[in-house]
Amino acid sequence: MKRTLFRALVMIMIFGMLAAACTPAATPAPAQPTQPPAQPAQPTQPLAQPTQAPAKPTEPPVQPTQPPAPTEAAAAQPLKGQTIEVLLPPWAQLSQDMLDAFEKETGVKVNLTIAQWDAIRDKISVAGASGSPLADVAEFDWSWTGQFSKSGWFVPLEDKISKDLLADLQNTPSFTADGHLYAVPYSNDFRLTAYNTKMFEQAGITKPPATFDELVADLKLLKEKGGVKYPLGMFMSPTENVSTTWYLLTLAMGGDLFDKDMKPAFTDPNSGGYKALQWMVDMNKAGYVAPGGFSPDTSWDTKFVAGEAAVNLSTGPAIMPVANDPKQSTIVGQAGLTMVPGIDKPTASFGLPEGLGIMTTSKHQEAALAFINWWMKPENVLAIQANLGLLPTRTSVLEQEIKDNKLPGGEVLIEQAKLLKPLFPSGTPPWYSQFSTEAATLLNAALKGDMSVQDALNKLAAKATALQSGQ
Repeated sequence: MKRTLFRALVMIMIFGMLAAACTPAATPAPAQPTQPPAQPAQPTQPLAQPTQAPAKPTEPPVQPTQPPAPTEAAAAQPLKGQTIEVLLPPWAQLSQDMLDAFEKETGVKVNLTIAQWDAIRDKISVAGASGSPLADVAEFDWSWTGQFSKSGWFVPLEDKISKDLLADLQNTPSFTADGHLYAVPYSNDFRLTAYNTKMFEQAGITKPPATFDELVADLKLLKEKGGVKYPLGMFMSPTENVSTTWYLLTLAMGGDLFDKDMKPAFTDPNSGGYKALQWMVDMNKAGYVAPGGFSPDTSWDTKFVAGEAAVNLSTGPAIMPVANDPKQSTIVGQAGLTMVPGIDKPTASFGLPEGLGIMTTSKHQEAALAFINWWMKPENVLAIQANLGLLPTRTSVLEQEIKDNKLPGGEVLIEQAKLLKPLFPSGTPPWYSQFSTEAATLLNAALKGDMSVQDALNKLAAKATALQSGQ
């Protein structure tokens, strides 16, 4: 990522945002009373509530044929009666209460469809290629920017989002290509490690691991002395999850996926990528990872909060609110965050921000934009964080949470964020999705023992070279 997660917040921005939130916008008088205004209300504008009937004019209008200005109630809900389709992954499943609140505020109903991350990517690709309507608002992952920005399937948003909101958002470079912003980031996700403090204490371990050698030693103690049959939560299924786990470990072991000329840099046994996959294979052979790790349906976050793993190797900031929620977790008060281990000390990690995009086939683009603006209001961002654990992407909200000591694991989050490193410094290539899919298949084969580490990585390097040449 090109932005540091926790940069200093300039006070004048805060005062400007507060002023914007407190100053109601003027209500335009459209030429046709049934036509919604060209731009939706700003996300910080409070919902207007009519308290009395509008006063009758005391003198005739200058143009007698011009229809009267809309009432205050009509101006508050210019999109009333519309229905939008929203397609999101499970971790972004808004509660019905929140969807009802959005409808009450804007008059727009939301049909929310939840699908797995990989399935959403496939649905967008199929619908986009055929020009078929799919959703008004859809999940837009950072890794899709290179591919989808060239497709014409999503509406550029840089001129549709208020300048105040854009200035307050983090991770927008991850969704920007050729000067166009294709999604508004809603999840400030990056990789770090979670551990069960009670299990560590029972095994006689006094601190979380800072290096891979320490992690392996801890896993051995957890299994032999702590009674944890499968202490390590690590993805091994042929999905994006195993790919991103390998990417993370490649960086943590001091490597890169590609060199400055975008040539594969992971086939040498001394490279970070090779060491990372070999380590993953070794951990599975040692019996530290439950066989369920091979299932595409396995969620290590779910298993971790159920007390089925002592170490959740690759998780995000959202794990802490969930782990401390007695409705969702059996390990309340036992979860801790730690930085991703490194060779000599914790080193690099990378971000996985997710955004909300508007598809060009949408017939309700203004209502879709109103949904995104509503989502990004500070009070809604905080409610979503409380319910779903999604780390806010608004700098002002994050800074206030840290100041108020309301961000679980805040100190670790700050330190890990300082070490974030982009997988592709020059931007995500358009062939990334194909590369990552191939990586998932080959990594899974190596982890199952169907292919050697060297053969798997040689085949992946050949695929990457072919993709770059357009084959």
